[in-house]
Amino acid sequence: MDRTYAFVDESGNSDLETSKGGSSDLFIVYSVLVAEKDLGAAYAQAEALRKRHFQTGEIKSSNLKPKDSDRRARILNELAELPFKLYFTVVDKYLIHKDGGIRTRTVNQKMHESCRLKKHTT
Repeated sequence: MDRTYAFVDESGNSDLETSKGGSSDLFIVYSVLVAEKDLGAAYAQAEALRKRHFQTGEIKSSNLKPKDSDRRARILNELAELPFKLYFTVVDKYLIHKDGGIRTRTVNQKMHESCRLKKHTT
C-alpha cells in the first residue's frame, strides 16, 4: 500500500460557549492528503504559487484583501491543480447540547455510525 501524508489543522475554537468574545459558531478540522509519490511535486507547485501570489509570506486567506475576490479565485483555481485531496469536518456548535450530544443526526453521521458498527462487528 502506498504511503499518504496528512497535514491537519483546525479553525475556530472548541469552546461551546459561543457568546464569549473571540468564540466562533463553527469548529473546522481540515486535512490535506498527499500521496508519497506526489509529495515533491506538491511542495514545488505550492512554493511556486506562494512566490507568485504572496512573495515572502505564508499562503493565508487573511493576507488577501476582502474586496479582491478575483485574486482569491485565481489562487484557488491554481491550488485546485495541485496533486492533493482535501477533507473537512465542520461542526456547528449550536447543534451540540452543552451537557453533551448532538441535537440532530444527519445522514452523514448515521452512515459513519453504521460503518463503525460494521467494522467492529465483523
